[in-house]
Amino acid sequence: MACLVFFLRHIYIWLCLSSLVLVLFSELIYSVPLINNTITTHSKLLPSSPPPLCRLDQSSALLQFQSSFSTYPNDDGTPSKLLSWKATTDCCTSWAGVTCDDFGLVIGLDASKSGLQGNIDSNNSLFNLQHLKELNLAYNDFESSPIPSAFVQLRRSLSHLNLSFSHFFGQIPLEFSHLSNLVSLDLSHNLVFDNTKALRALVSNFSSLKELYLDDTVNYTNTEPVEDWFRVIASVPGLRTTLRVLSMSINGFSGPMGASLLSISALSHLNVSQNNITGHFPPEIFQLTNLETLDLSENFYLTGSLPEFSSQQNYSLQEIILSGTKFSGSIPQSIRKLVLLRKFHISQCNFSGMVPHSIWDVGQLKFLDLVGNNLEGQIPSSISKLSHLVELDLSRNNFFGPLPSLESSSRTITWIDLSSNKFAGPLPSSYASGGFSRLRILVLSNNLLNGTIPSSLFSLPCLQHIYLGRNRFNGELDYDEGFLNSSSPLFRIDLCDNKLEGRVPAWISKLSNLRELHLCSNNFHGMVDPRIFEGLNNLWSIDFSNNKMLSINTSEVVLSLPSLYELYFSSCNLSEFPRFLRHQEKPFDLDLSNNQIQGKIPKWILMNVRGLFLSNNSLVDFEDPSLNHSSSNLQAVDFSSNNFEGPIPLFLPASLNAISLSNNRFVGEIPSSFCNINLNYIDLSKNQIRGRIPTCLFRRTSKLEFVSLSENKLGGIILDNFGEDCSLTKLMLNKNQLEGPLPRSLAHCKRLQLLDLENNQINDTFPFWLESLDHLEVLTLRSNKFHGSIGLPRRLNGSSAARLHIIDISSNDFTGRLPLEYFRSLKMMTMENMEVKKENLGRTRENLLYYQYSVTVPNKGGMLEYGPILISILNVIDLSSNQFNRDIPELAGDFNSINVLNLSHNSLTGRIPSSLGNLNDIESLDLSSNDLSGEIPSTLTSLTFLSVFNVSHNHLIGRISSGHQFDAFPSSSFEGNIGLCGSQLQIECNPKKSDNATPYHENSDGNKFEWVFVLAGCGSGLIVGVVIEHFILSRNMFYIEKVMSIIKFFQGKKRGTVTFHNERGRN
Repeated sequence: MACLVFFLRHIYIWLCLSSLVLVLFSELIYSVPLINNTITTHSKLLPSSPPPLCRLDQSSALLQFQSSFSTYPNDDGTPSKLLSWKATTDCCTSWAGVTCDDFGLVIGLDASKSGLQGNIDSNNSLFNLQHLKELNLAYNDFESSPIPSAFVQLRRSLSHLNLSFSHFFGQIPLEFSHLSNLVSLDLSHNLVFDNTKALRALVSNFSSLKELYLDDTVNYTNTEPVEDWFRVIASVPGLRTTLRVLSMSINGFSGPMGASLLSISALSHLNVSQNNITGHFPPEIFQLTNLETLDLSENFYLTGSLPEFSSQQNYSLQEIILSGTKFSGSIPQSIRKLVLLRKFHISQCNFSGMVPHSIWDVGQLKFLDLVGNNLEGQIPSSISKLSHLVELDLSRNNFFGPLPSLESSSRTITWIDLSSNKFAGPLPSSYASGGFSRLRILVLSNNLLNGTIPSSLFSLPCLQHIYLGRNRFNGELDYDEGFLNSSSPLFRIDLCDNKLEGRVPAWISKLSNLRELHLCSNNFHGMVDPRIFEGLNNLWSIDFSNNKMLSINTSEVVLSLPSLYELYFSSCNLSEFPRFLRHQEKPFDLDLSNNQIQGKIPKWILMNVRGLFLSNNSLVDFEDPSLNHSSSNLQAVDFSSNNFEGPIPLFLPASLNAISLSNNRFVGEIPSSFCNINLNYIDLSKNQIRGRIPTCLFRRTSKLEFVSLSENKLGGIILDNFGEDCSLTKLMLNKNQLEGPLPRSLAHCKRLQLLDLENNQINDTFPFWLESLDHLEVLTLRSNKFHGSIGLPRRLNGSSAARLHIIDISSNDFTGRLPLEYFRSLKMMTMENMEVKKENLGRTRENLLYYQYSVTVPNKGGMLEYGPILISILNVIDLSSNQFNRDIPELAGDFNSINVLNLSHNSLTGRIPSSLGNLNDIESLDLSSNDLSGEIPSTLTSLTFLSVFNVSHNHLIGRISSGHQFDAFPSSSFEGNIGLCGSQLQIECNPKKSDNATPYHENSDGNKFEWVFVLAGCGSGLIVGVVIEHFILSRNMFYIEKVMSIIKFFQGKKRGTVTFHNERGRN
């Protein structure tokens, strides 16, 4: 019984426990979704897992890398990134430029612009970072050390490597070719290639490379043509399908481009700018399907044209940059097919014609630069389609009509330059409506714009630069107050050369950011109070010059302009020095020329200024000749055209490098103190200086560039002591009394451009040794005692003085044939080289003095003075008043860009060559006072620029041609030729007489025909004479009558011969 009870009790317990388990299990099943939701909710509230901690071996390698270099702040002042690397912080979370993966391994290091200085050797701890994928060491200084071969240790992981601008030097290590996983490689601005062999060794194993930057990496000694380099890259099978970016600018590449790049099918960005590539650019490259960016800029001799873009192809082109090449032709209408084009730069090319309207359909265009071409026409209203324009530059073309409104792009455009065109009319209202909310630069100078300038233009919220000079704007600028506030960003205003009037506006004082204020050459009037500049602490350039009704308050005003650099008050009716200038804190350039300032130059002026330009006043002396010059800041002075007299002053501070005392009444000798300072500019011309040129003056010419001692009374010889380091560019010793030979050491002055020795007593033969001066442009030896024949050039390579374009050796004693063969190599005299001359016109005035000179040039029948700009575009040969003989060579017609040719007053014979009709640009041609014969070639009537023509006092015959300017030449151009006739001489040409003038034929058959009859006549005359003598002596009248009949017969035959010859001449 007991056993049964025990058994039943356990059965009961088991059943109870089973029921409980079932209940709990069902509850658990029911609550699982709730638990899941709860877990999910709580997981969102919990913080994310912490970033990986940097492994000790990784941070240790980085710290060792850091300690292996010296670090300096960057050029922009920013500190090195490596300063944030501290052993107490985690490299993955706190160190600038370091990127880690989830396991604390360094996979990215950007140490660019970190001011690192030192060498990377092969044991550097950098190469222990075996998981590095991206490494950037650009813009550091590795002190011209070679790139270490140890980079190969990173070959398994490294995909991006940038070593640009890091001062590596030497051949790229061969091991680099094993970095086969590279996707991007930038070695730019490290000279690491000597030849294409080194490039082939680098890229031969690359199969994944997409970006290759090799700008400025080729040694300057390389002579291999550009196509050889491209051929190496295109020969690597992997690169032909993967390479997208190829940049090889600034490598000095030369020669033409071929078609090898066409095989790189993935190419999207090509930059070969700033090389010396020549030939015709392959137009097929424009058609590459994936090409997005093409930069060929600054290959100055690369020719080409824009192709037609097919409507059957989808182009990827986004940027076309051709600036500074010789691309030419027109912009095709099909440019509208480039629907993705954002940047189109073709400045300084040779494009011409109308800009197609289709370009305004390229709606994505943001940057349009057409500067310096020969484009023309009006800008249509359809430009409004370019609603995304950021920069628009159409300057230096021939566009005309009203300015484009650009209203549609008013919210995006930041730069507008439409200068140096022929735009006319007033400013569109959109320019000043306030809509140009981002416009920073507005350049409309050198056009034909007129009307008033609205005040709202100056209050545009972002406008910093406004250039409206050299137009026809009028009206006043004295706007109502309140239109402008002190937060205006304006810092450059140029309104020079307009017709503006009224007072100088007082609102200028509110422009706290103003740096440049140029109001020159207008009609402003009234008194300017210098206190309008008070508070303009950034103002550094002020130009009020050439406002002839304006004056400046010269009374004592305490005013300091801490940033003042240059101040121009020339032609402003000043009668004394403005006294507020004495309070300036640092030296500045001061131009007070062309005023009425009298008396002495005050001491404080000489102490306070850096450049002092006081020409064309009435100054007589210096207030304190005993000035302590060691404290002077003077660098340049121009005291020309004043009333100084007496000896040349000795106030020459050591800082002085330019001095002009010309056109005064200085006497005495040139002081030797001119040799004791580092002058590079000396002009003592047009005084009464005597004596010899100081022995020391030309001995120290390493810095001396400009010397003019002309129109004085200097004598003696020019010493032969020009140094081998001579830097002279212009030497003018004309109109003195110098004698002796021309010093041979002048050939040391390899940079010499102008040599003027006119009107001296120099006695020498022609200076052949000047042929070595490849920069010589102007040579004037007129009125000396040069003698002998000139003959052929001594340099047989045809490059003798190739830049010469003004040669005047007239009024000497030269003999022999005309030396035109000598001047045949002058490239300046031929049309194909005129572009070299045009470069001279673009030079800026770096110094007010360097362009204040003139040269006397024969032209227009007299002697005219020309300044530097006109000198640079004139082509002159004057060989007159010598003893040249024989004929004028036909090659005289080869100088087809010459403006003045004077061969007068010699002993030239023969005919005027018809080839002179090729001188299309000639303005003055003088062949007078020679022994020329024959007719005046009719080809000369085609010379439409010819305004002075003189063939007087020769032996010319025949009718003077008429038509064009020949009808306007005076009779004095032809007088002294007894055989000439025509309306110009008011001598009617007798048909018979004028016909008789025509036997002077230039063809050999005609000459032969004449000589046959001359000889026949002589022979018959001899026979007749002998027969007459015999029969007269024998007094046989019968035979005498027979002889007379024979004479009459021959006379008739002679007349028939002349008549026949004239008829042939007319036909």
